[in-house]
Amino acid sequence: MSDLRSVQTDPSTLDRRKFLGVAGAGVAGGSLLTMLDARKAPAQVRGTTLRILQWSHFIPAYDAWYDKFAREWGDKNGVKVRVDHIPHLDIPARMAAEFAAGAGHDIIYNGSSILTRLYYKNLVDLTDVADQAGKKYGGWIPAARSLVEVEGRWFGLPIFYILAPMLYRKDLFDASNLKYPDTWELARVAARTLKPKGHPTGIALSQCADANLFWRSMFFSFGGTEADPSGDNPTLDSKELREFLRFAKAIFDEGMTPEVFSWDDASDNRYLASGIACWVHDAISAYRTTEDTNPPVFQSTFLGLEPQGLPGKRVSVAAPNVWMVWKFSKNQQAAKEWLAYLIDNDLEGMVQSRGYNMPYLNDRYKKPMPVIGTDPKLQILQDFPKIVAFYGYPGPSTTPIQEIVNTFIFPDMVTRVCRGKESIEESIKWGVGEYRRVYAKHKRA
Repeated sequence: MSDLRSVQTDPSTLDRRKFLGVAGAGVAGGSLLTMLDARKAPAQVRGTTLRILQWSHFIPAYDAWYDKFAREWGDKNGVKVRVDHIPHLDIPARMAAEFAAGAGHDIIYNGSSILTRLYYKNLVDLTDVADQAGKKYGGWIPAARSLVEVEGRWFGLPIFYILAPMLYRKDLFDASNLKYPDTWELARVAARTLKPKGHPTGIALSQCADANLFWRSMFFSFGGTEADPSGDNPTLDSKELREFLRFAKAIFDEGMTPEVFSWDDASDNRYLASGIACWVHDAISAYRTTEDTNPPVFQSTFLGLEPQGLPGKRVSVAAPNVWMVWKFSKNQQAAKEWLAYLIDNDLEGMVQSRGYNMPYLNDRYKKPMPVIGTDPKLQILQDFPKIVAFYGYPGPSTTPIQEIVNTFIFPDMVTRVCRGKESIEESIKWGVGEYRRVYAKHKRA
């Protein structure tokens, strides 16, 4: 995935590790929480202003559409709508700063890093909007609820998520008589075979969203889990974790180069578009980047399902996207109305994102789906929802999991193994210890 727009952020924002302390203290209780709970939204919408904090979308055309769409809705309803865009990895720190100040945007977006449970006492209950949308559009896919529900109430609205298929160079595979990478072992064989020919692969081993997502996909497909179904207990320490880490080390040694230690969320896009990569596991932003910048490579780029780890086991960890409303917002009514309108038009958002935005509502999956249902290469994406999972699999996205994701504990553990400076058991001891520390902290809170 990639952040293709860079917008200057507020210098008062906190770094991602500091925000966890600020958020945890506020959620636990205090004068700021009391102040936020006491504020009431005004009754009237017309003549008001609605401020939205949004990411810089990985498909820039979507941002242009979203801004225009929001402005037109505002004009029709007498609301002045202001949309601010920042890079997605800056959003947690901005959210912490707004929480600490008790002021900022009305609607705030979370992408990949979902912070609903950390902040839910300071967020508006959006259950009524979610229930209405569910009734209109055949209900929500099961995984949606785990992202935003706390104590039976929805404190965020999932609008779309992002899939990460296998994107591979069919011409390179065919020239070396390689099989379609339907399993992680076949993907490893391809990387091992094609790296000496100048075509390695790569998955980010750095503190970025892609690393958080894609190594988990591999781990879960090998039968691993990071929490039990209740979400109350970590389950990381397992034979599946050891098998996965041995495989991760092998696929790195045989098929990657050390540059993945410094990759950001745009790197695999550029890698595929450059013509170097034999395959990447990424969102279709890489596919679109290649289509726009290297048509010959694009012609030979094909998509595959999430590779199997164990026979028949495919778990694809998707990047969730959620919108929330602050309790201190002075325009909660307009915020709810805008989000309901956005959900009503999520298929148009899918079109404007060139097939990148995947919906959470069941009726949206009628084939052919917009964009992806009419492109022979992309049609396979219509079969992904049945294998989609989010952080915390098979449990919900709990408060401990949200902190673990935002401090990059899982990809840091994989990175320690692949760097080869400590043993697999030493890396596991560190990673499992971090999981247990975070879980214990939140049990005490």
